[in-house]
Amino acid sequence: MPENRESKPHRARRRWPRTQLLFETVYSLSGDVPPVDLPADEADDSVLQPGSVVLGSIREVCLIRKIGAGGAVLHADIPVEEGRRLELELETGEHLDGTIVWRHGSELGLRFDSPIDVLPILARNLVTQPGERRRMPRVEVSCPARLERGSRDLLVTIRDIAQGGAKIESGFDLIPEEKVVITPEGLGPLAGTVRWVRGQSAGIEFEPELEWQMLMPWLRMRSSMRTAEPASALAAVDPSSSALGTAEPGAVQLNLPARVREGTRRWSIDVSTLTARTVEFDCFAALRLGTLLWIVLPGLEGWPARIVAIDGYRFTCEFTQPLHPAVLERILATARSLPN
Repeated sequence: MPENRESKPHRARRRWPRTQLLFETVYSLSGDVPPVDLPADEADDSVLQPGSVVLGSIREVCLIRKIGAGGAVLHADIPVEEGRRLELELETGEHLDGTIVWRHGSELGLRFDSPIDVLPILARNLVTQPGERRRMPRVEVSCPARLERGSRDLLVTIRDIAQGGAKIESGFDLIPEEKVVITPEGLGPLAGTVRWVRGQSAGIEFEPELEWQMLMPWLRMRSSMRTAEPASALAAVDPSSSALGTAEPGAVQLNLPARVREGTRRWSIDVSTLTARTVEFDCFAALRLGTLLWIVLPGLEGWPARIVAIDGYRFTCEFTQPLHPAVLERILATARSLPN
């Protein structure tokens, strides 16, 4: 007689003791199998989302710690070794086939047979919640952002984000309870407070919270930027080999009015050349190689770019994150509509 075991949720949960550290299910836009960054026995798993794993005739309730485009990290009390195939069933109804690529105690790393789109799963989770209490879970991203602390502008990287705040990485010493303003690329400024600092990582609590109606479209944009196929004309610039004053192959010659911001300084420029990865302009400001600027193009909020070449008064900057092809085309369409 085949064995068919249907566990109750509390059976899967009680293997991990409760401590002050709280685990929530994390979604990731990465295409890789999510890595484990903390031992499972150090965390309270009470808010992890449940699911089910199916291995042959065995069906077991599991807890989902992370899920991304390429795979998932699961807590599952099921005898399975690396290389075995199983099916993951989510509460939202998805059935995802994959292969176990690593095991550590009761934690399993599952690689999906083919990449999935995480955002529809997030959307279905939202729909199942009462309208007045809908909450987005934490989502792992890798996104450059501008952090304003007093009169200083710093470039940081957002590692995960939720409605209530974000985890960032920074090479600067932040102070708990410090008031800051963070501007992720593609989003407006978000006021907040530094709540914790560990090494180069810090947690920022938004004040007020970011509404999910704003967060979801931004995540869609980030996902489309990650998966978009680069056009041949949008090749990356190589600062070590590019001839100064020579446009990158595929670059579009322009005379496009724009603005530049460096710290508290702001001034107008005329962009002469633009690609998805680089921008060239003439400027009489005293700027140095490596300086981080924020380029404000028509229809686009400040986009971070670093100076990679200087030829007299002409500056070549490389965007820290390439422009999405659709965004580039919209800017170029604006430039073509301007009078000569």
